[in-house]
Formats: sequence, structure tokens, C-alpha cells
Amino acid sequence: MKLHLGRKAVLSLAGLMIWAIPAFAIPDLQLYVEGAQYDASTQTWVTTSNNFKLWVIGDVENTTHGAAVTPGIFDVHIAAAFLTGEVGTITLTATTTSLLTDPSIAAAAVYHPGLGADGTIPKMDDGSTLPQHGIYGPGTSWNQYDIGDFTLMDSPIGDFINAYPTTFPDLGQINVYDVSITGYSMVHFDAYNHIQAKRKIMSLNAPFSHDSEGTPNVPEPASLLLLGLGMGGSALLGLRRRVKRDQH
Repeated sequence: MKLHLGRKAVLSLAGLMIWAIPAFAIPDLQLYVEGAQYDASTQTWVTTSNNFKLWVIGDVENTTHGAAVTPGIFDVHIAAAFLTGEVGTITLTATTTSLLTDPSIAAAAVYHPGLGADGTIPKMDDGSTLPQHGIYGPGTSWNQYDIGDFTLMDSPIGDFINAYPTTFPDLGQINVYDVSITGYSMVHFDAYNHIQAKRKIMSLNAPFSHDSEGTPNVPEPASLLLLGLGMGGSALLGLRRRVKRDQH
């Protein structure tokens, strides 16, 4: 991920402080995969298993920002992106986790057909498109799953930026899904939608640094996959993603 600063040679101390504040905030939406490794080169939680638990984490306590009318994240969707031309299945079954307090059963993940053709990009409820972040575009298709509103504050929420957190300062909702993948060499997950502000809808999406991905059917060793050094098809995939990231 590239950080582009302004052209001014000198920034005021106050400006630096304001710019730095969001870096320490817990994202409103995050993704995490139990047992996955964090790939720093793509800023993504990666697992080579074809069966795993995917967490969609909503920091409901934090969603009063922007003068929200009601705390919560509404009409949350999961996009599952895969390489166009590959044929397989992606199933998400609601479950819970034993790693922390998660008393609520997740809403069913309802597949939304008719979306996700090759080269298209998921849309949020305000009409804006999800940032491509090196995933969406020609050569990529995707499925959308609807998982409902996040309004509960029954689970502790921390920042899953590159490791399982050691502190959980906020309260929110965690939807956990047993994911099963067949046929695909890569499935990339994003979570997104909106909060209700006083006069408008404010779209949200899990930051690129909090994405999740399964690479279950690539034969190279897991250590090579996580370092982005796989050969053959996985190397071409990594090159395509890096080039597209640099363009956006």
C-alpha cells in the first residue's frame, strides 16, 4: 500500500496530529480468518485451507461517528472474488468462535445472484464502488453474500491489523462463518456497506489492510504462498495483483 503525501515540504504539527489519528482507530469493519497468516506484501490474512472460519467484525460502538442516527452498520455484504474461468463452489455457514466471547449466532449468508460478472466491481448502498485494491477488474469475478445489519454490542472488538489483538477496547458484533471452497485457486473476501448519518448514507468497507483470502488449491508450499514467491499460476496471480495495486 503506497502512502501519497502532499507536495508541500513542510506540514504543521497540528496537521500531522490530525492525519495520524485514524491510523490508531479500530476499523468499523474488519475481516479475520482463524489460523491464517498475515501476508504483509498484500496486507491480507491468508490461509491455504479450503475449510476455515471467516470473521466479519463490526465495531458498532464506534459507529456513532459522522452524526449517525442509529449505531450500527447496515445491509452488510461479503464479496468473494475469484479468477474468471475457474469453476467451483463457495459456501458460508453461520457459526460461532471459541476464541473470544461471541454469544450471538451470525445471520445466514444469503447468496445474491445476478452480480459479479467478469470485470465488474461491487457497489455500496450510496452508489459508490468498492475500491479495486488490486483485486477487481478484468480477469476477476465475484459472488455477493448478504449478512444483514450489525447492531449488537455483545463481543469485544480489537484491531486485527496484522496479528490477533492483545487488547479489545470496543464492543461490537462478530459474525463467524464456516467457509468451504472447492475448485478455486484463490478466493478473496471483502466486507462493506453503510451507516445511517443524519442526512445521508455513509459507505464503509473493511480497509485493504484487513482483507482475507483463501488459496486452497495451489500446490506450492504454504510458506512460499504467504511470501508471494509461488511459482507458475500463483506467481502470475501475485504479479497481476501487485500491478493492479500500483495502478490504484
